[in-house]
Amino acid sequence: MGEQHKLAVVFNPCSANGRTGRRWPKFDAALRAGLGDFTLLRTEQPEHAVTLVRDALEQGHDRIVSVGGDGTHWEVVNGFFKGNLPINPRAAMGIVSHGTGSDLARTLSMPRGLKALPWLAEWKSVPVDLGRVTYTLNGGGLGSGYFLNSAHIGMGGTVVHRVNRTTKRCGGFVSYLWGTLVTLMTFRNPPVQIEIDGNQIDQVCRDIVVAKGQYDGGGMHMAPKAQLNNGHFEVYVIGDITRTDALLHLPLLYRGQLEKRPDKIRHFRATRVTARSPQQVLITLDGEQPGRLPAAIEMVPTALNLVVGPHCTAIVPSHAGPREDALPAAEEGTPSQVLDGDTWEIEDHLC
Repeated sequence: MGEQHKLAVVFNPCSANGRTGRRWPKFDAALRAGLGDFTLLRTEQPEHAVTLVRDALEQGHDRIVSVGGDGTHWEVVNGFFKGNLPINPRAAMGIVSHGTGSDLARTLSMPRGLKALPWLAEWKSVPVDLGRVTYTLNGGGLGSGYFLNSAHIGMGGTVVHRVNRTTKRCGGFVSYLWGTLVTLMTFRNPPVQIEIDGNQIDQVCRDIVVAKGQYDGGGMHMAPKAQLNNGHFEVYVIGDITRTDALLHLPLLYRGQLEKRPDKIRHFRATRVTARSPQQVLITLDGEQPGRLPAAIEMVPTALNLVVGPHCTAIVPSHAGPREDALPAAEEGTPSQVLDGDTWEIEDHLC
C-alpha cells in the first residue's frame, strides 16, 4: 500500500486582478477531479497564506498547492518555515499559476492555469534551494523571509512598489514594462555598499539582482544561467547607468543578455550578499516589496521540495519530471477537457 498524503490547496481570490475568485467554481471542480480531495485554504488578507500553510503543515498536510500569482506563491513558500526551521522537511509544494507576472511558472517551465494539472497529478518533486533574507521593514525594525525566484535591490524594488499599487488589469508584461518606464523617469541611482562572498563593492547602482530562478519582472529573462538546485545565486550588479542607456538596453533584460554589458553590469556567483546604503533603497522578494536596506541574503540549499514542469532548464535535466509526450490523452470528463473553450492562463497581452 502506497504512502498516504494529505493535500491542501491555497487559493487567493484576488490574484489576476480578481479573475481567480470569479473563476473559482470551475477551478475547484477541475482540481478535485485531477487531484482528489483536499482541504481548501482561502486567503483573506495580505500574508494570510503564510499562516494558513503553517497551520496546515502542523495539522499533518504534506502537499500544498498554491493557486494564484507570484505573490501568493511567495507567501506559501514562507509558510513552510518557522524562523530558520522547516515545519515538515518532507512536505512538498506545487503551483497553479494564475496571476499577473507568472514568473515562477516560467522558471519552472510549468504550464499556467489548470494546464499544470497533469504534472501536479504526477507529483514528482525536486529539492530546490531558497534564498533567506534579513531586511529592514518599511516601518522600521527587522523582518526576514525566503524567496524562491529572485531578490532585487534598488530600482527593481521601486518598480514593484509602483506596480503593486496598480490594478495590473493589463497583464504582467504591460504592467511591469509601464512600471519600469515610469520609474526610469524619476529614479536616482543610490550609492550602495555591497559584500558578495567577502568581496567589497562600494558604488552607485541602478539595481542589484540576486537570482535563483531565471525569470522575473513579468517575463524578463533576467538570469538564464540560474538553476534552482546548484547551491549558489546568480548576482548582477547593474552600475550607474543613465536613463537613456537604460532605455536603450532595456531589451537585454528581456532576452537574458545582461552579460553583454560588462562595462556597466558585473556578474557574480555567490552564496551570500549583504547591502546597505545611506539612502532609502527598497528590496523585493519574488515580486513582493516587504522592506528596504540594510539587508543580508544567504543561500539555503535543498530547502524545499517543489514540483517542476516539463523540460525545466532551471534544474538538473534528469529531474525534469514527466515528458509532455508521455502524458495520457485527455478522456471525456477529465480535467484537461474541462479547460476546452475557456482561457485559463494569464497571457501577456495589451489591454
